[in-house]
Amino acid sequence: MASTLYIQLPPRTVADKLGGWGEQSFSYCLASAEKNILQQGRHAFANLQSLVHQADQTVLLVSASDVNFLQVAVPPMPFAKLKAAIPNLLEEQLLTESADLLFVPSPPVKGQCYVAVVTRSWIEQIFGFGVQLGATKVSAFALSDSLSQHAEIATILIESVPAESQIFEISVRSADQIASGLSIDVPNAAIDQSHTVQQIIAAINILAPQEALQIYVEPSLETALRQVFIAPNDGSRQVQLASLDWKSKIGGVSNRSIDLLAFLSSDGKQSFDWLKWRWSVSMIVFMVMVSLFALNWKWWSLQREANTIRDSIQATYQSAFPKEPASRDPLFQMQQKINAAKKVAGQSSSDDFLVLSAQFAMAWDQLNPAQPASTVTSVEYRERSLFVTPKSMADVRVEQLRPLLKERNLKLEVKDGSLKVFSDVGGM
Repeated sequence: MASTLYIQLPPRTVADKLGGWGEQSFSYCLASAEKNILQQGRHAFANLQSLVHQADQTVLLVSASDVNFLQVAVPPMPFAKLKAAIPNLLEEQLLTESADLLFVPSPPVKGQCYVAVVTRSWIEQIFGFGVQLGATKVSAFALSDSLSQHAEIATILIESVPAESQIFEISVRSADQIASGLSIDVPNAAIDQSHTVQQIIAAINILAPQEALQIYVEPSLETALRQVFIAPNDGSRQVQLASLDWKSKIGGVSNRSIDLLAFLSSDGKQSFDWLKWRWSVSMIVFMVMVSLFALNWKWWSLQREANTIRDSIQATYQSAFPKEPASRDPLFQMQQKINAAKKVAGQSSSDDFLVLSAQFAMAWDQLNPAQPASTVTSVEYRERSLFVTPKSMADVRVEQLRPLLKERNLKLEVKDGSLKVFSDVGGM
């Protein structure tokens, strides 16, 4: 069954004080594809590594206070060009150099685009965290972008952060899909809870003014917030409170959520799970090696057979003509000897003048039955070949004449305006 490991990261201000990733502990949950919680808790870095290998993918939840979401009107352009143009479109809204920030846009809808803006150095540290965990498929979403969304209601998550001082993280996803977050440092939270509640309410009024609210809060603050929101509520603002759990944190994660690692440089990032496919790859490599060995073995066998046949022919020729020097083509040389023997015995060979001329005449008449013989101006015999000079080489249909001669074991070559006809004995 497919599963996803969700790991919640502390705010950057807290993480910098806690030291390296290996020295920290993290809140996590292991969920099914339907987002049913299979396992949850808090583990140190070393224990999370074993969970990463059990899950199909890893999702890192980045603190909402570390990610800003902006909405910008964009002109019609390809998405690849839009990514390069985003820093210029948001230049007036930035307080930091654009080179120090990472911009991750969502696909435009009706000329509007949501852009997640995060400090580049911080997101690179988060990417390094995923690499150290050994995750082969890792993505990162802002916590405010992963909250469950309710129609016409702003979703608010209030959670304390384990640190030296009491820090509360407020993550908001408004009804118009804009996500935001704020970190509140309350030094005397354990002594004066009313002061903590007042600061939280002030932050909520800033992030989600005059909106109906769905608040997920820890049990330690639920009663105090309920007294503030529910008891004196005059009905002008609809507020619902519920206990904070992992389902409320990851309920909004979907393929439309903005992955903060989507456009980060992929140097060192594993895009293919070699460990998962190691047996299949090993089997394919083994099959290729076996096939190459079989092909080479077949070639060696044929090569040995060819050498054996060539040596046999050479030995036969040497036994028949012991005084003749060795030849590169003994079969052709033996054919020459046979032709010479035929001539001595009064028999015609295939390369005699009479045989060549008769065979050529039959092929020529078959090709040009209506033309007179005067179309051939001269016929010469030399070098065991017949040289025929036609009256007009342009009128000779060479490509049609060639197969007719081939039927009679003759070859045809066009050379210096004449036709060279010679016997095809299969040799050089």
